[in-house]
Amino acid sequence: MAGDPDRKPLRAILHRPDTSGWLAKWTVRLGEFDIQYRPRPALKAQVLADFIAECPTTNVQSGEDDPVKVGTSDCCPDPTWVLHIDGASNAQGSRAGFLLTGPEGVTTEHALRFDFKASNNQAEYEALVAGLKLALELGINHLQVFSDSQLIVGQTKGEFETRDPTMAKYRQKVKDLVTPFKYFEISHIPRTENARADALSRLATSDYV
Repeated sequence: MAGDPDRKPLRAILHRPDTSGWLAKWTVRLGEFDIQYRPRPALKAQVLADFIAECPTTNVQSGEDDPVKVGTSDCCPDPTWVLHIDGASNAQGSRAGFLLTGPEGVTTEHALRFDFKASNNQAEYEALVAGLKLALELGINHLQVFSDSQLIVGQTKGEFETRDPTMAKYRQKVKDLVTPFKYFEISHIPRTENARADALSRLATSDYV
């Protein structure tokens, strides 16, 4: 029944004598702030239309060796994460450290100590491999890597020849890990600009780890 108050419980509550005075008091108080009520229209269709108009998908097909890229657009890029790596080996043992920093500045730091003897270059590769694995676990698509090892950077970019069998295996491992990323770049930086990663690798051989 349209006139049955039980069918409209909210209306019945608002018309109760004990609540009418309370509502009137709050009406007076809120009236000072010029609050206006506007019904919210449906947004789903409009948001989808705006997204398609502003970020159209593109189907690019170049050669047989180049896979088809679907749904890529420069107007809606994935955020780029930054990875700093460092590794070393001395009488205290082999260790590595890396920092993974997100686009909003949040950084995760890791200090690694190995149970096996490794050279400086191998420790550097171990830091890179560990950092790449963490980035993949987090679902990161765009990654910029910085290292103070010219050898590791050059081998990873294919600029330096990899003759040592062990280093060649590391190089292949990195190549496999890099494949899923939409964007990957590795760059060489001076050791002074990689101080935090170096400090983490030193921490790995301390008694506190």
